[in-house]
Amino acid sequence: MASNTDPSRHLSFWVNTVTFSVEDCLFRLPREPFQQESRFFCDKLSSLQGDVGEDEGQSDDKPIRLDGVGKNDFEQLLKVLFHRTLTSSPNLSLSTDQWTSVLKLSTEWSFQVPRQAAIDALVREASAVDRVVLSQKYKVEELLLPALNELVRRPDLITMEEAVQMGLDIGFKLASVREKVAVRKANCMGNRDKRNGVKPEGLGSIPPSSPVPNRSGKAARRVRDMDFSDEIRVTFGLPVGPLMAPGRLDDSF
Repeated sequence: MASNTDPSRHLSFWVNTVTFSVEDCLFRLPREPFQQESRFFCDKLSSLQGDVGEDEGQSDDKPIRLDGVGKNDFEQLLKVLFHRTLTSSPNLSLSTDQWTSVLKLSTEWSFQVPRQAAIDALVREASAVDRVVLSQKYKVEELLLPALNELVRRPDLITMEEAVQMGLDIGFKLASVREKVAVRKANCMGNRDKRNGVKPEGLGSIPPSSPVPNRSGKAARRVRDMDFSDEIRVTFGLPVGPLMAPGRLDDSF
């Protein structure tokens, strides 16, 4: 028997959609994550309700245009945004460039969960130089200090290209920290050699802004394992975090 009443919408399995236009490509997507997880879209979608006629974003003929947004960047954000509901896989395989796209748009649109997912992935996958750049560009403080620590500890010189990429101010400050580490390491080695009756070699052969050449694999491993956060904070004027032992260079080299 036919019912005279209008059918009701199921509370869990009825999807309210929204249509976006990005670089003249239409995306019809569930509205809920945009409205619930992004302050930007919550305000935008709320402001469109109640207008006379069809609301913007309700059809292909009247989409919400996201001007200035790249189609590829938007696709990467959607992969992360809907990954939680479309797959049971715990890990999403994206390249560093793709995760950077996610970080870019999630920061711009205040998506907290995708933003943190991108940060966690970039900590694992991006180079130290890239993490320094991203920390400045997208205001991700948690990327900066570990990346600077890694650059201080590495045996290779900071190249001019890397300094330009990070910013010359950061490059010069990083060189200053590395120079302090080099001199301290040289002093430690000199003290040890003096006790052992070995003639000092001096600092004339030390490459600028590079740790003193390693004398043993053990010494190299010790430098890689050290934490120079205190020196970095002082040189870069970073806020003081939890107390930790400085990267102390002793006579055990």
